[in-house]
Amino acid sequence: MKALILAAGMGTRLVPVSANIPKAMVPVNGKPILVKQIENLIDNDVTDIAVVVGYKGEVIKELVNQRFSFVHIIESPNYATTNNMYSAYLAKEWVGHSPFIMMNGDVFFDSVIIKDLCDNEANDLICTDVGQYMEESMKVVEQNGRLTEISKDIPRELALGVSIDVYKFSEQSGGSFFEKCFEYIHGKREVNLWSEVALNDTLKVHRFLPCHIRGRWFEIDTLEDLASAEQLFAID
Repeated sequence: MKALILAAGMGTRLVPVSANIPKAMVPVNGKPILVKQIENLIDNDVTDIAVVVGYKGEVIKELVNQRFSFVHIIESPNYATTNNMYSAYLAKEWVGHSPFIMMNGDVFFDSVIIKDLCDNEANDLICTDVGQYMEESMKVVEQNGRLTEISKDIPRELALGVSIDVYKFSEQSGGSFFEKCFEYIHGKREVNLWSEVALNDTLKVHRFLPCHIRGRWFEIDTLEDLASAEQLFAID
């Protein structure tokens, strides 16, 4: 199992904390988000890891060189004009024909979430906080025992819960996902889209299930989010 972390973001809403570091390196109680994510993967024997870097990428490269030399770096030179679908697509050749875990580099979460994702026998999963609803988060719809839609625009009455932006792909669904990315990026020339747009199309042809999470998580977009995350994770 491989793991792909999308960490090219600038984190403009986290300034001044992110003024000189990428969003993924913003610390929560002293520990950068990216470090926590890599440690979560290592704790669960996932060590074939790649990180897509962009804004202030040299900061992440220095961290990797010093602490996680086995982690592969993929650079996104167009980070300022693209979104995380573009970042994900840059990793297509690195992923190859392997199943993989993919996550956004702005989510601080407990290691048990990766454990449950790896232990789950289903091949295609979306880590879901069932019953939760947040306007800024991706919501998912479940119909007939499978997830059929992922979007920020899903109304509360249709939502099973929110995605925490951590996904597991089989070789087959991953191939379809990258094909959808290609269609948007090269066919439609749309480079500034969320990866979930391509994932939403992938749900139509592959049977994804929710991986019900236990443990804490927090997506960190703003200074207010950072303060809330530090309170939530005050006792580790």
